[in-house]
Amino acid sequence: MQGCLIRFWSVMVALLGCTATIAQDLGQVGHQSPVQFNAGLSAQFGFYHVDGIDPRRTPTFWAISGTPTATIEGVQLPFMLVVSDQHRSFQQPFNQFGLSPYYKWVKVHLGYRDVTFSKFTLAGHRALMAGLELNPGKFRFGFVYGRFRKAVEEDTLAMYDPDRYISEVPVPSYQRTGYAVKLGVGTEEQHVDLVMMRGADDEGSIHDPVHTRLTPEENLVIGMTGRIKLNEKWTWDFDMAGSAFTRDVRSNELLEDGGAVTNTLNSLFIPRTSTQGLIAVETGLALKRKRARYKLVYRRVDPDFKSMGAYYFQTDVEQITGTAASTFFKNKLSTNLTLGWQRNNLKELRTATARRIIGNLGLNYNSGKAFGFLMNYTNFGITQNPVRPSLGDTALLQQVSQNLLLQPRLQYIVANGTHSISYTFNFFALSDRSENAFANAQLTGMHNDLAYTRGWKQYGLRIGGGIIYRSTETAIGRTDSRGAHLEAGRSWLKDNKLGTQLRTTFLANDLPGGGTGNTVQLNLDLNLRVSKRIGLTAQIIHQDNRSDDPFIPAFTEDTGIIGVDIRF
Repeated sequence: MQGCLIRFWSVMVALLGCTATIAQDLGQVGHQSPVQFNAGLSAQFGFYHVDGIDPRRTPTFWAISGTPTATIEGVQLPFMLVVSDQHRSFQQPFNQFGLSPYYKWVKVHLGYRDVTFSKFTLAGHRALMAGLELNPGKFRFGFVYGRFRKAVEEDTLAMYDPDRYISEVPVPSYQRTGYAVKLGVGTEEQHVDLVMMRGADDEGSIHDPVHTRLTPEENLVIGMTGRIKLNEKWTWDFDMAGSAFTRDVRSNELLEDGGAVTNTLNSLFIPRTSTQGLIAVETGLALKRKRARYKLVYRRVDPDFKSMGAYYFQTDVEQITGTAASTFFKNKLSTNLTLGWQRNNLKELRTATARRIIGNLGLNYNSGKAFGFLMNYTNFGITQNPVRPSLGDTALLQQVSQNLLLQPRLQYIVANGTHSISYTFNFFALSDRSENAFANAQLTGMHNDLAYTRGWKQYGLRIGGGIIYRSTETAIGRTDSRGAHLEAGRSWLKDNKLGTQLRTTFLANDLPGGGTGNTVQLNLDLNLRVSKRIGLTAQIIHQDNRSDDPFIPAFTEDTGIIGVDIRF
């Protein structure tokens, strides 16, 4: 534990001691009208009904969201509005309001906002906050303080029902508050920023949980992020951070006298026996040419790396990836190639280490006339070997995951409309190459769709259909599905203000247990443009799944949604 903390504090000292010189001017803000107002407001109401399986959502639901923005004498006042019926059932309400007014190089954050200072520190976690960002010239400063989690008391009388898809039992949590500071130099195109994020749970915000294992936590993250243009063609991006995360602030302290910087950090954060010191790094070098882009990226994130300013990280991973993208034949053909290598078990705490070979090849050809072609192939090789090899160790694993997508297309333009033909072929496979482990861990699948669409421009009419064949094989058996889809769409009224679209799909299924079944899905969409600022939408989705296999349920499901969109 002490070795991890020593490593963490040494990285903190290195981050605090790093400086860089940037030379690039910030562009001037353009002239704005004295008073402006624009807004987008959306409201939806829906119903849901299902027979045969547990419900996937509530019987009725509604939501209102919007992003109104007012500009007064160049000062922009963007608001954020989210109101939903979900606050009736959950202790963490969905009703959120916030705004971030700014004028030239001054921006203020108030209410519920999701601010990002760097990838591994404050990275888009929504909080009820107050903050300030200043960017005069090449100076970059940011500060936010807020509540990242609301206090929720444990309901000792509530009984959790595992059969219910939506549970109304509240999840207890301590109130979590925190702040983040950013100090840097440069512009968005070229800059270096130092960031610190500090968060902590309030132990006294709720009573001690009785049935839930919950401990108050604490976190300090210090990071450095930036982008440096080495010349007109080469660019270097980097993002690194060290995180000290305490799982229980009631655990014993681990304070030792150190240097001036260590003592300063200890005044911000007290290491304890439950504290982890972890590191995350991502850096990339990019080359820009006239018709090509190349990039090499290295990423390493320690196991269980956390920041209270971010929701989720893929941890215990080290990877190197190279990407090349180019265009040929007067931009008719574009290519994208990615190759890489990845491994986990960075601290050798697992019983096995997994290594992956990452590969991706994409081609897209557009002749500019009738013919087009899309091809994408990915190949992810996975090998897993035990840290201490043993002939009887079931951790021996070698897998290869493959995915191939082919999509040729033809489109002919005639006097009164178009003829379009497309074929989609998708093959995927996860195969096990080991001889003595996970022998049944195998999945293969194939999807085929041949479609034809006829369009009449004069009537705003489109009719199409196609045939479908799908096959999926797993350890429990094979499922084959054959069927067809039909669709029709038309624009109505003057200036095509009303649009309707109907799509239906039928599949006959041969099930793994030898049984049969069928699936019918119906989608109806309507869009009405009442005026330039108001639009109405309606959607009905019906699905009917029949099966004579006792392990695959038969059910019917209906969903309807009515919405209105308003633009000011």
